[in-house]
Order: sequence, then structure tokens, then C-alpha cells
Amino acid sequence: MSKAFAAPYTSSALMCFMASIECFIIGPFEEQHIKEWSLASNIRLIASIYSGVIGSALAFCLMTWCIQKRGPLYVSMFSPLMLVIVAVASWALLDEKIYAGNAVGSALIVVGLYAVLWGKNKEIDQLTSIDEMSIEEDMESAYKVEMELPVYSK
Repeated sequence: MSKAFAAPYTSSALMCFMASIECFIIGPFEEQHIKEWSLASNIRLIASIYSGVIGSALAFCLMTWCIQKRGPLYVSMFSPLMLVIVAVASWALLDEKIYAGNAVGSALIVVGLYAVLWGKNKEIDQLTSIDEMSIEEDMESAYKVEMELPVYSK
């Protein structure tokens, strides 16, 4: 979509708007009491605005920017890293215990993430070197053809 529609932030805003419509349709099935939908409390209003602006809009804009810079693989690879960040934050801020499974799983996620990123970087380097070699070969062959052409004078 980023290639066909050149306004990435508009497409992000459209995606957020469509998600809002979906929530508006699905929400009444999940919570039937109209009293629970009230934003009369300041904390509910602030939480809703924060969730919409920071949680959705800013996150989509950052993801769109990252996709433009490095491609979709990098964005999708950092999603599992959120699990590691949540585990560390819950340990540091909420004083939750970290079990061996959490630590091993987090380590495997990080190792897998960097293995894929390392492999992708190697692939990009290899493709770049192949492209550079083909450009040099094309220039050499064009130069040879140019030198072999007869020169006509009047």
C-alpha cells in the first residue's frame, strides 16, 4: 500500500479510523451496559485519549516510518521483543518474579531476532555487491562495444 498510496501517515490515520469503526460495532456486544461507556471520569477520558494517540496513532506512524526505511521484516521481527520488554518492565516496576521459563524464552527471542536481522543484513550486502558487479560489467561491455564501432568521417 505504501508504494501505491504515497501518503503513509494518511493511510495510518485511515487504518486507525477503520479500527475505531470496528470497535464501535463490536463493543456493544462485549459490554451491554451503557453506563460503562461513559467518559465522565477524568481518568477514563485521559486513558482513552492516551490509548488512541500514543497506543495507536504514534505506533502506526513509527511502524510506517520503519517499513519505509528498512522494510517490513524489521517491523515484524521487533514484535516478539515486546514480550521481553514487558517481562523486564513487570519485574522492575511491578516487582513480579521472573521464572526460568521467562528468562530462557526471552533469551531465545532475542537470539532469534538478531539471527534473522544478521541474515537479512548479509542478504542485502550480497545483493548489493551483485548489483554493483553487474553495473561494472555492463559499463565494461558498453565501453567495448563503443570502441569496436567504426568511426565515420565526412
